[in-house]
Amino acid sequence: MDKHIKLASVLLNGRGVTLLDAARLIRNALDSFSKESGLTPLQFCAKVISTGLRHIRNEEMSIKDGFLLYLETKRDLRPDSLKDIRYLGKRLINSNPKLGGAYFSELKLSDCEQCLSSTFKTPSQFNKARTMLYGLFEFALKHEWCDKNPIRLIEKRKVAEKEIIPLTHTQAESLLKSAKVQKNSNCLPAVGLLLFAGIRPREVRRLKWKDIDLEENFITVRSQCSKTGGVRHVEIVPTLKRILAKHKRNDESPICPPNWRRKWNDIREKSGFKGTWVQDVLRHTYASYFAKRFRDLPRLQLNMGHRDLSLLRSRYVNMTGIKKSDAKAFFESLGRDIISEALPLN
Repeated sequence: MDKHIKLASVLLNGRGVTLLDAARLIRNALDSFSKESGLTPLQFCAKVISTGLRHIRNEEMSIKDGFLLYLETKRDLRPDSLKDIRYLGKRLINSNPKLGGAYFSELKLSDCEQCLSSTFKTPSQFNKARTMLYGLFEFALKHEWCDKNPIRLIEKRKVAEKEIIPLTHTQAESLLKSAKVQKNSNCLPAVGLLLFAGIRPREVRRLKWKDIDLEENFITVRSQCSKTGGVRHVEIVPTLKRILAKHKRNDESPICPPNWRRKWNDIREKSGFKGTWVQDVLRHTYASYFAKRFRDLPRLQLNMGHRDLSLLRSRYVNMTGIKKSDAKAFFESLGRDIISEALPLN
């Protein structure tokens, strides 16, 4: 025994661990040992050590510092997309003070889910933040700051889709009238694209006049402009063509004028939508009138830029109360007098 003690002391000499420390560590490991494992006590201790070595990391990274590095890799994204990631990440970290200083390797599924739930109350907000956090942990995995992505096991929240009622002709004309007034007249093309082409608001903000082909009657939503990253062509209906032809500018000019967001908000408020505006209502309005007018969902799918028809059928097409004559007028004659009276752009 004395010989073994001497040999053990020699092995530990200069390692900063006493023989008593080593014995305590072995005892701690053996407290979890089960004879039913089929291993000897020595084999079990060796397995504990090898497992620990596989999971130990030379560098730890905090969530806050890792997020800043993650943001740097996203610099090539569109400004809107980068802004969303920055907002979600900062809100999550600022709302959970302990989260920013925690290491990726320390966080468990329950920690992440609790932070998401306490910070983002609505299902849609929760899902957006979950997607951002999932990407952040995938980034951490690549850099070996953690061994797994706990966000994989967090289920998305079910979003209860509310029925979106399309605008009536009167409501649509009210928007056009408000956009016609002199200080907002340069907004008519953008309003027309939202209403008569169903183009998404963020996509409209990225479009330029070079994307409008009045001879071939289509709008090109380039990959740099598209929400999905793909290119699509949207047909120009007669009502929209009258607006675009009257306000055509040089190719490199953006469709949306300076201060577009403020002006667009002003147009909606003057049209009677203050505090009642429904997100995506213009896209729904376009889809509903198009489906009623043309009865061609594959054609509508191409214009909308959807992967398949399922979303159109389940959410976007609501033709209740729309007559065939209403749909025809929407695309051919709605707001004719308003548009003709509008001032052309300088």
